[in-house]
Amino acid sequence: MTVHSPASPRLPVRYSWETRWLHWLTAVLVIEQFAVGQVGWHLLDHGLPLRAFLVTTHTSLGVVLAAVFVTRIAWGLTGGRAIRFPVITFQERVARSMHRVLYLLLGGEIIFGYMARWSAGRPVMAFGVPINSPFPVLIRGTHSFFAWLHHWNAWLLVVVVLLHAGAALYHLCVHRDRIFQRMLP
Repeated sequence: MTVHSPASPRLPVRYSWETRWLHWLTAVLVIEQFAVGQVGWHLLDHGLPLRAFLVTTHTSLGVVLAAVFVTRIAWGLTGGRAIRFPVITFQERVARSMHRVLYLLLGGEIIFGYMARWSAGRPVMAFGVPINSPFPVLIRGTHSFFAWLHHWNAWLLVVVVLLHAGAALYHLCVHRDRIFQRMLP
């Protein structure tokens, strides 16, 4: 059950537990994917067993992230039990735009990751189960292109995530308008 604010009986104080769960699961997976991706691909030598483990972890949890992302999209499109706050002020418009940018970057990151694997002729492995490419053999050079997009989009996603977290902390510490508390687990 969602608790309503005494000051405004029509606006709930917190998002539903499902919405909050999807938000924090996405946040943890995005942080994990970035950290494991950077260490596994850029800091470890190719022959190390730890690197192979991190690559497997990255692809497997990337499939989990994709499933969570699709669930979030479906949850949002069907209305779920989401709070529908009116978008009136400039700040609210910026916040709504930033959320859309986060969704676009995350969706792109997932697609680029799949395409990077498939364009190299490798399946996406999810906990040992291969997800083969639905596309015929891709043109030479596409692997480098998709790997480049996946890498730099990840960095852009992290920058926008940090801006998002900074905005949340601004609401908590400076503005003190209880926006931050809406999404607390």
